[in-house]
Amino acid sequence: MKLRITILACAAGILLGSCAPRHPEDVQQIDSLRTEAEALVRAQALMGYEAWALGKPSNQDSLYREHGSLFTLENIALARRTEEVEEDPVQKKRFTYFRRYLTSEFLARHTAPLTDQIANVEATATVLVNGTSVPYREVARMISNERIQAKRAALYGANDSVLDSLNIIFARIGEENKRSASELGYASYTAMVEDLRGYSITSMRPMAEEVLASTDSLYLDLLNEMLASELKLSPQSFHRFDVTPLFRNRKFDRYFPPSSMMPVVTAAYKGLGVDLTSQRNLTIDAEDRPEKNPRAVCFPIRVPDDVRLSIKPIGGVDDYNALFHEMGHAQHYANTREHAFEFKYTGEPTVTETFAFLSEYLLANQAWLRMHSKMPTPVLKEYARMAAFQRLLMVRRYCAKILYELDLHGGSDNAPSLYAQIQSRAIGYVPVPSDEKRYLADVDPLFYAAGYVRAWFLEAQLNGKLTKDFGTNWFENPAAGNLIRTLWHNGDRLNGEEFAAALGLGAIRPEAWLDEMKALVLFSTR
Repeated sequence: MKLRITILACAAGILLGSCAPRHPEDVQQIDSLRTEAEALVRAQALMGYEAWALGKPSNQDSLYREHGSLFTLENIALARRTEEVEEDPVQKKRFTYFRRYLTSEFLARHTAPLTDQIANVEATATVLVNGTSVPYREVARMISNERIQAKRAALYGANDSVLDSLNIIFARIGEENKRSASELGYASYTAMVEDLRGYSITSMRPMAEEVLASTDSLYLDLLNEMLASELKLSPQSFHRFDVTPLFRNRKFDRYFPPSSMMPVVTAAYKGLGVDLTSQRNLTIDAEDRPEKNPRAVCFPIRVPDDVRLSIKPIGGVDDYNALFHEMGHAQHYANTREHAFEFKYTGEPTVTETFAFLSEYLLANQAWLRMHSKMPTPVLKEYARMAAFQRLLMVRRYCAKILYELDLHGGSDNAPSLYAQIQSRAIGYVPVPSDEKRYLADVDPLFYAAGYVRAWFLEAQLNGKLTKDFGTNWFENPAAGNLIRTLWHNGDRLNGEEFAAALGLGAIRPEAWLDEMKALVLFSTR
């Protein structure tokens, strides 16, 4: 792979006049490209926010066409050779990140018209449910809140026709990404992503398989228990459309009222020394609009001066989880003190997802709950058991995504069936034909699932360190807050391995996470 990229760099160098680096001129040219890139990133984030939260048409392709000269093979080669000759480690890292950014956006530029189509279809599509037209983006929320399984099944299947249309577009995106990877000199799409992420995704396969195998017994016991208590279902009648209702848990809604969402998250961050009420650079949009995408998302539009959080309330603890998760992202970017473009926007996602999970899982921290919730002890134990089950389900689901996506991008002959089979095995539901329709819609760009899995494990390691160094109530300890804010200040500068090393956490591994899950279950059974 390195030889092919070197040849590509020299070929591009010929177009620029020479394969030998001319460092001062190259740096000056890259500085100009950085300025343009930051302006584009801000425009993209703003357009993304307006499409996601307001239902406005997405036209990212127009932004790429406006900056068409930015993402070229010549500029990628320029960044690579400047990266190779730079001796200062900080500047070298900036050039590495910038080269990765240009490469990622080279792919995105070629697929922008297709991703616009997807966003616009999702925002405008409707499905028929019992003769009633329902917005496509409303179906997931309706399934979550539907108590009758047959109606959940009807809602789930109603999406099939929209997914058929979307899958045609997703498939074209996949083919375009493979073509671009080859044009960039990579042996495969996976090899390209491993270079862009800076770690081996292929080597995560045995870890993912290990996690699934080591949690089978614990997870399946909890699953059978939750199906019986929450949905009155047997394992043999459990389907994928029954998963999201397992996250609603209405019995806990009284402890997580919508009116208390902002006061609770405000109090949580006050304990860390962060006053949300005085953060003028953070906007939270919690309005319920039909055209709004229900998935909570943080948009770092102009880091750190304009960070926006979009959330569409469904009700209960799941809303709180989503708000706390995205607040972790929001605080990371709103508190960034980095000035370099690369260290504000272009890092690999493990670290920011670690902050998001650290924030979210305060809601499962027994010490925090005793201080901030009104749950009596028996309810608190039941809630802890539910939280352990949900986290086990999510981590297993994403380990399955890694396994599936490695096979998908490796050229699987029967991807729809493989997808349904792997997810069914991980989550424990009985598959139905509609499951296969999700085989491309459930694939994130550039193996983002791997970043999530790494972040789950790294969060558990970080939480363990905070507990050891600052006590069980670390979330009320100003010293712990100072440490976390100092970590936020680094923005995207550190990758997952560097973050773990800086804190003395060792390699990113699942053992601390698994111990945490067992502790939650043990607490709930005492």
